[in-house]
Amino acid sequence: MTPAELETARKSAVLGNLPPPLQEKMLEGSQIQTADTGQTLFLQDEPADALFIVLDGWIKLYRIAANGTEAVVSVMTRGRSFGEAVALRGLSYPVAAEAITPSRLLRLDALRIRHHLQSDPVMATSMLAATFVHLQHLVEQIEGLKARSGVQRVAEFLLDLAPCTEGECSVALPYNKALIAGRLGMKPETLSRAFARLREHGVRIDAARAHIEDMDRLRQLTAEDPAKAWLR
Repeated sequence: MTPAELETARKSAVLGNLPPPLQEKMLEGSQIQTADTGQTLFLQDEPADALFIVLDGWIKLYRIAANGTEAVVSVMTRGRSFGEAVALRGLSYPVAAEAITPSRLLRLDALRIRHHLQSDPVMATSMLAATFVHLQHLVEQIEGLKARSGVQRVAEFLLDLAPCTEGECSVALPYNKALIAGRLGMKPETLSRAFARLREHGVRIDAARAHIEDMDRLRQLTAEDPAKAWLR
């Protein structure tokens, strides 16, 4: 693991609340796992024998419904962790995980971590904090689906990816538009219409890159009452 990757792992939800000595203890026995685009890390309903921290790349978490439809639950990137809650309870993964770009992950053995948690309440509290972070993300995701228009959801997605906070900004779209649509709870054609609508707000989509004229203007769009569109 490179120094930069170690720093990424230390700042993750799993390790971020621990003092350095306990971080080292948690990292004992961890392994670097690489994944090519399209490679499966684990399948839905497999025993959860590990939890993961993304060091680089993008990972898709998804479920397959009884009718065969794929539902994208989340897309994880550098610094995000997943699999904690089920791995620490010895359950099965409720989702499948697949690399959607070449990726590097830190794999922590669930059995080893469970042993540490049983002997150290500080570690147990840290893990609870990590699961709370994921709960917050899910609540925010549900709020976005329920309380924001499709255009607002896409705008917020671009703001989250943007490397700048003000002025003009160019944003690389990290994965294909069909997956973006699934992540945002849309159909691909709805996403295309949302991209077209964003031109009115100074956003131009050019292949796999979004060009934003004014970050503040786009931020104002995400805060706007979705019902306002009906009054225009």
